[in-house]
Amino acid sequence: MKEFILPQLGQRLWKKYGLRANPFDTAPLSLTSETSLPIADAIVGRGFETYESRSLCNVLCNPGGARIIIEGQVGVGKTTFVNYHRYIWENHSQDRLFTPQEEIAVTEHWQLSHFLINILSALISKLILLIGEKEVSKVPVFQEVLALSRVFFQTNLSIEGSFMGFGGGFSRSHNINVPSLPEIQLMRYFREMVRQIKQMNYAGVFLHIDNLEILRREDTHSIRAFLEIIRDCLQTPDVYFVFVSNQGFFRDIISSLPRVRSIFFGKPVAIAPLTKIQVIEAIHKRYHILAMDKQKFINPVEDSFIGYLYDLYKGNMRYIMDALNMAVPDLLNQSEYTISTEKAQICLDHLVKEQILALLTPLEWEMLCFCKAKEKFTNKMISDQFHIPSSNVARSMEHLRDLNLIYLDHKEGKKIYYCITEYAKIATPVSYQKAIEPTPFSPIEKRTFEILSFLQKNQKIRHQEYAQLVKVSPATATRDLNQLVKTGKLCRIGQGKKSYYELKEG
Repeated sequence: MKEFILPQLGQRLWKKYGLRANPFDTAPLSLTSETSLPIADAIVGRGFETYESRSLCNVLCNPGGARIIIEGQVGVGKTTFVNYHRYIWENHSQDRLFTPQEEIAVTEHWQLSHFLINILSALISKLILLIGEKEVSKVPVFQEVLALSRVFFQTNLSIEGSFMGFGGGFSRSHNINVPSLPEIQLMRYFREMVRQIKQMNYAGVFLHIDNLEILRREDTHSIRAFLEIIRDCLQTPDVYFVFVSNQGFFRDIISSLPRVRSIFFGKPVAIAPLTKIQVIEAIHKRYHILAMDKQKFINPVEDSFIGYLYDLYKGNMRYIMDALNMAVPDLLNQSEYTISTEKAQICLDHLVKEQILALLTPLEWEMLCFCKAKEKFTNKMISDQFHIPSSNVARSMEHLRDLNLIYLDHKEGKKIYYCITEYAKIATPVSYQKAIEPTPFSPIEKRTFEILSFLQKNQKIRHQEYAQLVKVSPATATRDLNQLVKTGKLCRIGQGKKSYYELKEG
């Protein structure tokens, strides 16, 4: 019987290096007890000696509650920063603040009722974890909220936004269906829960509200309306609301709403990237925390590779950890020693480029390389560069966005501005001359690109539809489609006028 050599399990893989678990875990450091990297031990560069921490503490020291915005680039460590302070204020402060286990992630189309029911559920879940369901049931308001959560709480397995395992993974997302209770009743529950929590020797409640940057990208009108709707709720006594978003949120959104602006702390706390030395220190801390023997473990990669990633990603911690988590396990199976920077860099470049090229047409690859040469770009810029109708470019942009190769940065009227993701920057050339002088595509190559893009979304097409789509004669359409059948890209189903074409499987 043939013997198969299967990949090693993660624990066994890291054990070779004297580590109990993956030191490049991409999740933010959290308060949960299950984590192998305790936030109080693993945190670097966000301690109380920093300006950012002092600014947040000044707000949290105000009795009676407060509202504040934490801003920074995606992946810079905002969630870890807030989680660290939630941990400290709940466990090591004289005026302790009660806080849920996880942040509350705002999603699209929320109303006040969505906001409140998710807060109530987060609070009751933490209370059960802290004192047990039996004790929770002894308090009338806790008992009512517990019953409410049981009826309207659903747990769904979802996949976070990621591409081929890069920068994401499986996680539990909690979606709360809003009951047919009046908002005034939900507000009463909220205020009464805060009052009861204060009787448990807490000075107040610390709520971490996440995901505002997602709402802002899609529809600034909706996020402004949402903030106006929840304004009165945000003034609930003894509650500290800490909102996390991307740079410019306070300036662009909060400042434009006088009623909302009046209840927030005067300015946002801006979180900057860690320095290169701090990033290397943070990763070394992880090695030591996870080491089975503090004196006998092997660094998986050279520090110079971490430095290379730091420069590549401009200090973005999430992208650095994502890249390490992608390339290093692939190499550890082949090595017993520290992986050299050169070998790790070649492996990462190869893996990313291989994955991207397998999913793009030649023209889409050219587009992506062109995009890298631009800080921000629109459909029209690409249309003008490659002489392709904007409507066809839009399909390509949607495809690149689905693959997490570009992302929507902002809108200005009808113009939509995109940026290339850090992940895509690895695969695309450092210097791209063709971005200035693009490869000339023949008419048949352009038509091929358009039909393949169309079929990725619509599954099938008839030759009459194709002729109309690319504006050619029926005879040319038939010739193009038959050529694609011969080259193995399409298959023809049926005969005569009722026949149609599909992408060929495999």
